[in-house]
Amino acid sequence: MTRLAPILLSLLAFAVASCDGGDEPTSQRDFAEQANEICREAKQSLEDVAEGAQSPEEIAKAIDRVIEESRNTVDDLADLDRPEGAAGERAEEFVDATRREIEGEGVAALEDLREAVESRDQEAAQQAAERLREIDSDASNKAARKVGADACAGDG
Repeated sequence: MTRLAPILLSLLAFAVASCDGGDEPTSQRDFAEQANEICREAKQSLEDVAEGAQSPEEIAKAIDRVIEESRNTVDDLADLDRPEGAAGERAEEFVDATRREIEGEGVAALEDLREAVESRDQEAAQQAAERLREIDSDASNKAARKVGADACAGDG
């Protein structure tokens, strides 16, 4: 029985090694497909987010859902494996630009909008809505298209 131990240990070491480092690197196409799926799911999730919302409380809940889905989308994109080389740099540029636009500007404006809705401050709500419209998403849109994540690029 002791003669089998070295063989079993060798087989176990081989199995662990083949599971640990045998994956091929992520291609730009793989990254783009995964990013597109994340963006499609987020858009679908938010498609009718405020439908039927009439009271300030219902509208505030819809805004909270947009904030949560936006953050989750950025986190999901950030968790994707990047391709190597120039494709990886483009993927990183896309994720960074998306994070800046959503977390740096979008979420803050959405939070201000929610507070304005909850306090029934129409002027503040209009200002927050205007801030949302003015967010420059050119960087993330261009970066999304460069990596082939067209579902993540805006309509403009």
